[in-house]
Amino acid sequence: MWFVYALSAAVIWGISYAASGRVIERGVSPLVFFTLYTTAGAVMGFGGLAATGRLGSVPAELRDLGRDGFWLAVAVITSGLGALLIYMAIGGKNATVASLIEISYPLFVAFFVWLFFRETQLNAATVAGAALILTGVGVVFLGNRS
Repeated sequence: MWFVYALSAAVIWGISYAASGRVIERGVSPLVFFTLYTTAGAVMGFGGLAATGRLGSVPAELRDLGRDGFWLAVAVITSGLGALLIYMAIGGKNATVASLIEISYPLFVAFFVWLFFRETQLNAATVAGAALILTGVGVVFLGNRS
């Protein structure tokens, strides 16, 4: 199921970026869009927790993290910052080009997983994929320098 979830996320992100590009081009600032995005996320998140009866388990889940609560804070803060930055990039160029540059993030995932946790999840196929991503990012950047 992980592949279905990942592919579904890609489809949903594609819809999101296309729609956000449209409204940002039409004058909604990236910060206003980001605020609406995070508000909707909070409403959906709390609604989902309440609907599934898991709202009460949140304090225990946070307590059970122990020292890894730090990593939760890092993940939440950087997720929010990353979302804001992509909307700013969309506003500065367009959704297509911004997302084609952003797609390089798996390279940074691999680097930070190694740096923070000393885990190496690379093999020949992932290294080849990373090289293709870097090549693609370079082509997109060089073709859109204006």
